[in-house]
Amino acid sequence: MSEKTSIEAYHTQTIEQVAKHFDTHLENGLSTTDVPARHSHYGFNELSADGGPAWVKVMIGQLLDVMNWIFIALAVASYCLADYITGSLLLFIALLNLYLGFSQEYAAEQTLAALRSLSSPTAQVIRDGVEQTIPSREIVPGDILLVKEGDSAGADARLIYVSNLEADEALLTGESVPVAKQLVVLEKPDEPLGDRINMLYSSTIISKGRGQAIVTSTGMHTEIGKVASKLNDANDSDRTRLQKSLDKMYVLLLVASVICVIIVLAAVKFKPDYDTGMYAMTAALSVLPAGLTTVMTVTLVLGGKEMTRQKAIVRKLKCLETLGSVTNIFSDKTGTLTMAKMVVVRFWTPLEGYFYVEPNGLAPKGDVYSTRDRLCDKISDDVHAQLVDKSNLSHEIGHLVQCAALCNMSSIYPREEEEMDEKKKDPLAETESDDWIASGAPTEVALQVFAHKFDMGKPQLLANGWELLAEYQFDSTIKRMSTICLEKNTGLVYVFTKGAAERVIELCNNLPTEKERQDVLQNVNQLASKGLRVMGMSYRKLDLPADVTAEELMQGSRDDVERDLIFLGLTGIYDPPRKESRQAVSEAHRAGISVHMLTGDHEITATAIAKEINILHKNLSAHDLQRLVMTGTAFDAMTDEAIDALEDLPLVVARCSPETKVKMIQASARRNNIAAMTGDGVNDSPSLRIADVGIAMGKNGSDVAKQASDIILTDDNFATIIRAIAEGRRIYQNMQRFLLYYWILLFSLALVVLVCLAVRDPSGRSAAPMSTLQMIFIYVAITPPAGALSTQPASKTVMKEPPRPPTESIFNREIIMDTVAYSVGMAIVCLVAFFVPLYTLGDGVGGINCDSHYVVGACDSFYRGRTSLLVSFTFSSLVVMVHCRSYRNTEWNLEGIRETLHNSTFVGTFIFDIVTLCIFIYVPQVAIEGFRMLAITWEWGLDWGLILFMVLYGEAFKWVKRTFLKPMDSGAVDDEEYDLHHAA
Repeated sequence: MSEKTSIEAYHTQTIEQVAKHFDTHLENGLSTTDVPARHSHYGFNELSADGGPAWVKVMIGQLLDVMNWIFIALAVASYCLADYITGSLLLFIALLNLYLGFSQEYAAEQTLAALRSLSSPTAQVIRDGVEQTIPSREIVPGDILLVKEGDSAGADARLIYVSNLEADEALLTGESVPVAKQLVVLEKPDEPLGDRINMLYSSTIISKGRGQAIVTSTGMHTEIGKVASKLNDANDSDRTRLQKSLDKMYVLLLVASVICVIIVLAAVKFKPDYDTGMYAMTAALSVLPAGLTTVMTVTLVLGGKEMTRQKAIVRKLKCLETLGSVTNIFSDKTGTLTMAKMVVVRFWTPLEGYFYVEPNGLAPKGDVYSTRDRLCDKISDDVHAQLVDKSNLSHEIGHLVQCAALCNMSSIYPREEEEMDEKKKDPLAETESDDWIASGAPTEVALQVFAHKFDMGKPQLLANGWELLAEYQFDSTIKRMSTICLEKNTGLVYVFTKGAAERVIELCNNLPTEKERQDVLQNVNQLASKGLRVMGMSYRKLDLPADVTAEELMQGSRDDVERDLIFLGLTGIYDPPRKESRQAVSEAHRAGISVHMLTGDHEITATAIAKEINILHKNLSAHDLQRLVMTGTAFDAMTDEAIDALEDLPLVVARCSPETKVKMIQASARRNNIAAMTGDGVNDSPSLRIADVGIAMGKNGSDVAKQASDIILTDDNFATIIRAIAEGRRIYQNMQRFLLYYWILLFSLALVVLVCLAVRDPSGRSAAPMSTLQMIFIYVAITPPAGALSTQPASKTVMKEPPRPPTESIFNREIIMDTVAYSVGMAIVCLVAFFVPLYTLGDGVGGINCDSHYVVGACDSFYRGRTSLLVSFTFSSLVVMVHCRSYRNTEWNLEGIRETLHNSTFVGTFIFDIVTLCIFIYVPQVAIEGFRMLAITWEWGLDWGLILFMVLYGEAFKWVKRTFLKPMDSGAVDDEEYDLHHAA
């Protein structure tokens, strides 16, 4: 191996020279034992510019946080007023807030970087003669890289095999037209990148075809690495609408704090002294939400981390907020609503009728029965079924099986003995199917297994003299694919074509009349009505010489090849729905979400599956079915005006093309719906980008689809989408909960501070109801409960409530009502706690400037009133935290109390409050000189009575809401009601 991985002109070298240079095998690839040494030699395949979160950037962001500077400014003001204890504590709070903010946000950035790495591209390589899927960063020079349509090239590589391969290299060259790749040797070492048609370059997109290549450069040695440029999803635009709203609210609260200071100063005609300065400082602190934005960021990131555990990787944080508003899900069928474990269970030929094939997963074993014109649900129900002798097939069936095997790019092979031994240890591995591994599209795998059951799989046919010459890939617009094959034993060249039956029969000359074509389509409908995906199979002999080359074949017209075909028959492929799909669809309906299935299947097949998983009700009338089920062709032919005039958007669209998906998303947007769209192919990327939430498939999705998406499903499961929506709703609910908690406490404090402007000392100056240190203590005491609310489990009704309107303000009606009601209740509790000792022990504030000069006797009632207020506020805030767990449900019943006592944050905060308050209250020097308060006695009874009042007040308020307001889960519907209304 040479170290020269980037300066060699590999495009000027032959394939054999490149293979020798990297000591690799063209068919078997590298040995896995060689890979670690190559990693050490070349490094990992990643750009150094993408090295994770920068702590400096996070620190600068925290230093720019206005809240920290306000604390520092207040600390300076305290020093100026010679209050060194308060000043030092404020400075400590500023540094602590800076440290906590930095540590939490940096940890969040690291978590986010880890989440992004989970969604990074993978690559297919050949190692030890076996196709493997590995993370792109593990590619090494010398790997045999496999690429197909929709892939992002994982590294720079020299092509060794191409089939209609085209690559979009606009990222490097700026040329928007894809480059057709060829296996040629170029002469000029300095050939422009765009003209190096025998090379692939990292991060370019495969727009068509498939190919194999020897990796020549990785990481910073690639062409893209030289300019240190890579598609990177991390940018400042990934801020949610709620985060942006909070930024604005932050500014408004800062303005409010300034206004509070002005009001306090105005009360003394702008002639402040120490006590007035402390009052102004207390007023400013009463409306400042320290740490609010950090808690918000951490909540979102932890939510993303939780969704990863739920098998949904979040690529963009802002989609977490949008998920709670989703009204419509547009989902693929295969692999998402179904298991993608396809198996051929039926086939039909014009001369011999229907056949039943015993399913056995991937295992190529199973008997075949002839049932003629009968299509029973179970073979056991057909007493006249005859076992087929596979060694004596008719000419027609033989060609049909050959078509299934050769017009096919998939493969199946048995597991290694070691893997089989491991599988046998697994109690869940019950079938022979687990002894086989498949590579390729699920439909093609099913057909390959079908051919293997006749001992006519692709490997057997190739060994017996067949050779694949060229391939016309599956095209979603014409819904078919073809291969051109040579039978060496006879020297004859054939074309095999498979695809949607209605598209294939149009090309067949042995079905010349409309009646014959309709007879075939009737059998298509019969198979589709059983929920089977139906494929038409055909072939013809080409008048070409045996030595024709692939290049000569590909220069011809595809239409000229795919004509005058001989129709062979139909195959019926069953893809069982996932067990959880029906329940997930029902859960979506209860949550007010409409589920739409967009599939490439036949209309009748799609309808059967949709009924099975409850997207369509089984008892719908023919009129409703016609209204709710449509083909992609019919939908595409409609104008926007005609679509908008539909009562509902169709729930099932069959024979759907990528353009249909885009049109459906646009139609949904015009109805002001919030749409989630699933996709896996390169052609799905436009619909994924314009959808409110784009969801890509992690297992079978293309790199392009993943890069266009907001979320990647690691299990390709529809039920995961529903769990993601539930998680999105939980995250938003929790953000509302802790914001509500903050607002209640801040507004109640502001009310108390402003009302107490009326409390004057003998000199006529206002006396602050709380000292600055008491306010700082409150900040410390309320922060853990706020954090606990941000990680609460979802409410019981979270998926029974209608989707949240996307334009709904965080200040919705419920939040505003709760903020006002609880703030008033808290203010009453605090004012009673303050005024009762103030006016029973004495006649108000008896001393002048009690904040700066404590006078025994004169200031006692004022100081004890402060203590009583602090105690009642501190513990009432814990009561409010419990109330905030639910808007309407009772939280102070036995079940709620049990949950509260099991909440470690609540218990820990309660113990912390008790211990610290006892120290601050009953150590005279700390109480008098630090917190400007005195020890209390009988006031404890008053305070606990007020705390109990807050419990009853909150429960009474919730009872009023439950009794007189519309239930919050009023959007919930059962499946029958859903099918009657068809919310679109």
